[in-house]
Amino acid sequence: MLRYAMVLSAVATLSFIAPSAARAQTYDFGVESKFVNITFESKADVEDILGTSASISGTVRLDPKGSGSFRLVVPVASMKTGIDLRDEHLRSAYWLDAEKYPNIVFEGEKLRKLAEGKWEVAGKFSLHGVTKPLTVTVDTSVIPKERAAKANMGEVEWLRVRGEFSVRLSDFGVKIPDGVVGKVNDSWTVRVSLFGKKQ
Repeated sequence: MLRYAMVLSAVATLSFIAPSAARAQTYDFGVESKFVNITFESKADVEDILGTSASISGTVRLDPKGSGSFRLVVPVASMKTGIDLRDEHLRSAYWLDAEKYPNIVFEGEKLRKLAEGKWEVAGKFSLHGVTKPLTVTVDTSVIPKERAAKANMGEVEWLRVRGEFSVRLSDFGVKIPDGVVGKVNDSWTVRVSLFGKKQ
């Protein structure tokens, strides 16, 4: 009788834990700027440009079965290249037009787990009022709350995401002004290293 009761207790415990363990996790990427590292790079004949942004908002939802959804937003106004005048030009109506198109958005519901810690992310990338499909392979790692606490990140689980992709400005209706041809490449390389806090 005692053994039967113990078996029933174990089954009840497992039935409670299993759904919880298999539940999708959502991570908030709208965290402090120190947890956001975005770079964008142009290599041209005359000049190389390396810009940064430390601002992002949005969430990523990961399902243990290998699917999920995401929406990430970067304000154009947060993009810096190290030269104030160049930043003004970047945000002007001649370039990215931050006033009319204030955000760069990447969102979708196609996440495919390729291997442990590696995902294929497919969605819609919106820049300068134009939306195009984009697929990126990213590396991920979970930082347990115990390790996060030791790193002064709070007692909460984090998800780290690293990735790289290319964006062609002309695909999004951005024309390089005649005065800077040779200084700016139509193709930019974007690299991200982000931390998302578990909700």
